[in-house]
Order: sequence, then structure tokens, then C-alpha cells
Amino acid sequence: MPAKAKNKPGARVKLNHLLLTEQDYKQVADQHKPKTNIWGNCLRAFLVGGLICLMGQCIQQLFMTFTDMTAREAASPTVAVLIFISVVLTSMGVYDKIAQWAGAGTAVPVTGFANSMSSAAIESRAEGLVLGVGANMFRLAGSVIVFGVVAAFIVGVIHVIFGLGGVH
Repeated sequence: MPAKAKNKPGARVKLNHLLLTEQDYKQVADQHKPKTNIWGNCLRAFLVGGLICLMGQCIQQLFMTFTDMTAREAASPTVAVLIFISVVLTSMGVYDKIAQWAGAGTAVPVTGFANSMSSAAIESRAEGLVLGVGANMFRLAGSVIVFGVVAAFIVGVIHVIFGLGGVH
């Protein structure tokens, strides 16, 4: 069937030796489309994302309690521990199962960023350290890193030009 015929209204689509119009095909496809539970998905994402944040807060509190750090000082090691936990769970295949159940609740926190980088690295390890792991590790996370660097540069330029911001 020519490509132009597919875009015309009333064009026919071949499905298991049957000819259907686009409207009939869409109707059949809609009948077999899996039902989504939006409220359930939102609740799972909220609970798991909140649990990750609560775990981060507990880790930060542990750093503050046992090392006499301030909240600002404890922030960096807290993020490092969360990233480490995420990478370990990703390497064991646990994080992906949690993410499949929780959806966006695991993608938004820093653990989702660590998961995207480590899973790309794990998938590419057979191709070698440089061309496999090194090249593909930033495949998904590269845009986030570029955005962060550009945003930091713009904020730095604004700070230099207008003298806005905190104490030097």
C-alpha cells in the first residue's frame, strides 16, 4: 500500500488479513489498551519518592548527630550515600523493580539520576571500559549534566554582573 494512502482519511490498515479503516483500527486498539490507574500511580510515586527523601533526611541526621556536622556540611555526604545505595540496588536489579512499581517516584530524586547513569554503564560493560562504559554512561544523564553546567554558568555570570547572591 502506498505511503500516501496511509495518511488519507478512510485509508485502510491491514490487520491479520483484514482491512480496517483508521477509525476502526483506533477503536480496536483502544479496546485492547491497558487501563491505567492514575490515582494509584500518583500515590505509589508519592509514597516511594517521599520514602527516598525521608531516608535521605535520616542519613543527614545521622551525619549531623555522629560527626557534629551542620546541616549544610552533612548535605554532600548524604547525597553521596544515597547515590551509592542507588548504584548498589541498580547493580543487583532491585532498583529497577522498585522503579517499575513506583514510576516517577524513583526518577525524580538524585537516586533516579544515579540509576540512569549506572544502568547505562552496566548495560555497556561488554563493549569495554572506554567505548562501552565511558561513552554510554552519560547517554541518558548527559542532558541533565549539560543543563546543570549551563545553569550554573548563567547564575555565575549574573552574580558577577549584578553582585547578587550571598557572602563571598
